[in-house]
Amino acid sequence: MKVLAVSGTRADWGLLQPVLALLRDDARFTLEILVTGQHLMAGSTSVAAIEAAGFTVRHCVDMGLAEGDGDAALCAAAGRAVAGVGAVLADSRPDMMLVLGDRYEILSAVTAALLSKVPVAHIAGGDVTEGAFDDSIRHAMTKMSALHFTTTEEAATRVRQMGETPARVFVTGSPGIDLVLAVPRMDRAAFFDSVGLEPQARNFVITLHPATLSADNAAMARAMLDTLEAYPQAGLIFTGSNADPGAAELDEIIRAWVAGRDNAVFHASLGSARYFSALAHCDLVLGNSSSGLYEAPSFAIPTVNIGDRQARRVRAVSVIDCAPEAEAIHAAIDTALAGDWSGTVNPYGDGQAAPRIVAHLAAVTDPAALIRKSFEDVAHG
Repeated sequence: MKVLAVSGTRADWGLLQPVLALLRDDARFTLEILVTGQHLMAGSTSVAAIEAAGFTVRHCVDMGLAEGDGDAALCAAAGRAVAGVGAVLADSRPDMMLVLGDRYEILSAVTAALLSKVPVAHIAGGDVTEGAFDDSIRHAMTKMSALHFTTTEEAATRVRQMGETPARVFVTGSPGIDLVLAVPRMDRAAFFDSVGLEPQARNFVITLHPATLSADNAAMARAMLDTLEAYPQAGLIFTGSNADPGAAELDEIIRAWVAGRDNAVFHASLGSARYFSALAHCDLVLGNSSSGLYEAPSFAIPTVNIGDRQARRVRAVSVIDCAPEAEAIHAAIDTALAGDWSGTVNPYGDGQAAPRIVAHLAAVTDPAALIRKSFEDVAHG
């Protein structure tokens, strides 16, 4: 079976990687990788990192994200992605497209697959994040996909509730947990040297993305930074935003704040090895990234989750939610630092998601038949 895997950001690549490694090394599959979105933005090193990890990037679809992150620019970029991925599908003719998550870049790829009659296998459908338009994108992708690999039973229930055939819905866990277990950690000294920060008594990993249904993401960023003024003895490692509307403004605000501070650094991306090393050697995850809910619990460190970007996503006990206001963020950080999180259980699986996903893909005998779907009514009463 020829599988075309599509990645649009460093985040979905990290989650896809354990699955793609198994597909690459399995004689039953021919794997082709298509990258788009953030991977191809100026200054990005992620394509080189993908190839350094032993993968071949066969297809690149430039969406033109250099034109800005305003609403009209992203609409135009999404259109270019549909056209570009459609051209790749016409040339490559895969049996299946494999995607993950809830990004608009991936929605464009799935749209092209639907129009090209290529069945889609979707990882991480059925989750809920009501503070971002990713929520609607994720559910739209579910309705355009033929196979569903969910991270939790709750997510699988939602997918079935959307009328998807139960026999095509599989609870696999998140492949991100597979990656957590597989990627070796850097030692403490080497990690902090690599990010250019002298380690402090307390160290925070911070990622703030736009909450795409919010009116004022800049106010959220300033509230967070005002709060961090109260922790001058903490080491602060910031990572960049995704390519969402308003991301450039957030990164600019944070870069300006970091400049000249000895206890803070900014990196557009850490990559999997350094990011997981950060989680291993730091005391707190701060911001609103899904990694604070997906991966951080596996390291038994707390997450202070700001605002509603991740609203209703399943979370471990180590996730502390707070309003995007300085006083609330301050209280949540203090609670996180005072707590004992050593017994945290990650609700997103056991690190065996990738083998389950590959086994289900291998069981497909007629991929073309998957493009025909029936809406399964949910019984009431």
